[in-house]
Amino acid sequence: MIKLDKVSMLVVISSVILSACGGGGSAGQSSGVSGSASSPASAGAPAGASSSSSGGAAGTSGLAQTSPTNAGTSASGAIIMPLEVMSYASGKIVTATLSVPSGASAKVLTMKVNNLSYDAKGSVQINNGAWTDLTNASVTVLGNAKLYGGIGGGYNTISLNVPISGAVNGSNVINFRFNTTDGVSSGYRVLSFNLQDVSGQNLIASSNFTQDDPTQWTPPLPGASDISAGQALWQSATLIDSPINAGQQLKAHCMDCHTASGSDLFKFNYSNNSIVVRSEYHGLTQNQGVQIASYIRSLASRYPTPGVNCRPWNPPYQPGPGLDSAPVSDWTCGAGLDAVSENDLDTLAAIFPGGVNKAAVSTKGQINIREIPIGFQLPDWNHWVPHIHPKDAWGDYFTNSNLNKLYAGEGTGTGTYNMKTQLANGGTPYAQGKTGDIFNDLYYWGVALGEDFAPPNAGVSGSYTIPQQENLYGTVQWQLLKSWELAQDYSLEVNCPAAWVNEEQAPKAEARGWCGYWRFIFNVSPHIQGFPPTNSMFGSAVGHYAKANQWYYLQILLNPGSGAHNVHLPTDWQYAYGLLNNLYQSSGRAEPIRNFLYVLKGAQEMDNGVGVTNVDRGWTIRDSSPLDVWNGGQSGVWNGTSLATEQAVVGAFLSNWMDTTTSFNINSWQREGQANAVAGETTCFWSMRSLCAINYVHGTLSGGTVENFPTWTWNQIPLMQGEGIDKTQVNRLATWLNTAYPSGNYLSLLQN
Repeated sequence: MIKLDKVSMLVVISSVILSACGGGGSAGQSSGVSGSASSPASAGAPAGASSSSSGGAAGTSGLAQTSPTNAGTSASGAIIMPLEVMSYASGKIVTATLSVPSGASAKVLTMKVNNLSYDAKGSVQINNGAWTDLTNASVTVLGNAKLYGGIGGGYNTISLNVPISGAVNGSNVINFRFNTTDGVSSGYRVLSFNLQDVSGQNLIASSNFTQDDPTQWTPPLPGASDISAGQALWQSATLIDSPINAGQQLKAHCMDCHTASGSDLFKFNYSNNSIVVRSEYHGLTQNQGVQIASYIRSLASRYPTPGVNCRPWNPPYQPGPGLDSAPVSDWTCGAGLDAVSENDLDTLAAIFPGGVNKAAVSTKGQINIREIPIGFQLPDWNHWVPHIHPKDAWGDYFTNSNLNKLYAGEGTGTGTYNMKTQLANGGTPYAQGKTGDIFNDLYYWGVALGEDFAPPNAGVSGSYTIPQQENLYGTVQWQLLKSWELAQDYSLEVNCPAAWVNEEQAPKAEARGWCGYWRFIFNVSPHIQGFPPTNSMFGSAVGHYAKANQWYYLQILLNPGSGAHNVHLPTDWQYAYGLLNNLYQSSGRAEPIRNFLYVLKGAQEMDNGVGVTNVDRGWTIRDSSPLDVWNGGQSGVWNGTSLATEQAVVGAFLSNWMDTTTSFNINSWQREGQANAVAGETTCFWSMRSLCAINYVHGTLSGGTVENFPTWTWNQIPLMQGEGIDKTQVNRLATWLNTAYPSGNYLSLLQN
């Protein structure tokens, strides 16, 4: 593990389906143990049908067939969605029937699917025909999901088209099959499906489908004794790893990988069946699973009714309009998948509802990114929950560590407090920073992982094996999930803004958010953990960079710093800018507006009234640079976007940046080689927060490199001019650089 301190943290070391009871995928229907069908559709799914493609991780050769489960239907006959295709065993089939109107010709089955996490995990069949395995080779993945790896890629919910034959006018039986587990997952959800003609026209009216209503769900065993038994099982039942590793007994219990109370399964509306099947997956009986599901349903008496977006497939905190006006308890459920655009430029209208203008993006402002939708899907709840609990990764080393002790007091660690007791005893005054020191307590719980946690056989950063990555990732996910648990159970998302003001005199406290300087979300990134992109547990470099970008964006949604940053805590902005580029390079998809939004939020965090006499806490070139908005222009991040849009956005940001930067006397800046120099900034290098030495000349080696702001701007200004970026503002930039570095001859770059 890499050592760090509160001021100068550099690198922190610290799957992705539920690992204890409840919720990975789902089987059957969602409101009851055996389904919610009031009028089951007829089904015909013969056993032993041949497969039309059988590649992929799971394969279907020799697959055991099970009796099909009919899709549930409403009183009017509409199919109740989603279809939950999941089982602790192989070969689970869910059947639905669609009626194609006369004269139509169905050629495509179109689907939106959650948690189709590996090739051949699922298969489909039309009218007793051949089974088609769902693989990246056999289907067309739609939209940006394809660029991020498709099935098993960076998005947890994807849309896809399956070419079909054998559909007829009239009744068509469609079978969806979960083939077999990979040792992690127990199924997938079909969120929507339809038959289409060759032109892509849906042939089945939307009135033939209806959404299940979680507010109508009840405990399947409502008696107090069963609910109590379910709670006891949640807390202490002995579990196995999976059906294909049944000999491996887990040290963790349900409450260890999830919240202690199970509130996460209640909050995100995991169905009774998904909980029962996942319980069976981990070695419990069906009745025990039903008891656990009954306990989870009983939490309705303790917690607010989850909002409409609180479903397993909707990414937590996915930004979108109206979130701040909804109860803070529903913020965690986000704005839903519908808030994720396929076009990055759609975000532009939310930033500039009146058209691109300078006033809307002042660095002195505070943009509310919680309500600005982005064209990038964040992880669903299954991918917050650790696949491997640190007790199972590290045994007694974790159990008796301060990482564990400072959470809830368990083990023999030397910690003198734990967060659950601090929050329970301190109440609102502690949560708001009026008594005690919640920032300090959270920070050193973070340090217990990032600095002090060094288990044997953890591996070497940069060359971790995939099993080592899975162990480490599970550990940092565990701390993230328990941070979420504390935030929910002790109302931190509404109390932390006051704590930022009371503890740090934060000038830009958010309306809602998380506390403290520790990067509980940011550090989940596989990049921060030192995982190799070319041998990643996420399957590919693009999957690796997508995951890093998801956690980086979640960090600034939940805790950007409230205008009181401390060096690169709680967000390392420059890391995020770099990983945005890595994602673009690996996927081929540029996101100039999400990139701009990230840089803008960073610049607003830096423009906090501290100024340039303390760049670690105030205005800094490193994390607010207009070069990060420009980012190569049409040859870089703006590739594929109109030149006029690039000119308008870059010009507006640059104008504001110049207003702020030139407001400071050049002699007030901290500078390399002077008495006020920042400790450690002894050469002109890429991550300088202060100014380089006054006699520095661009292109000159300093500390063995020419990668630095003075050289970059010298090289980039002519390119910006060539693409028509506002001449006045670019000239202001060159003039200021000439003042900062008089030997650099930047005035020669001025454009008449």
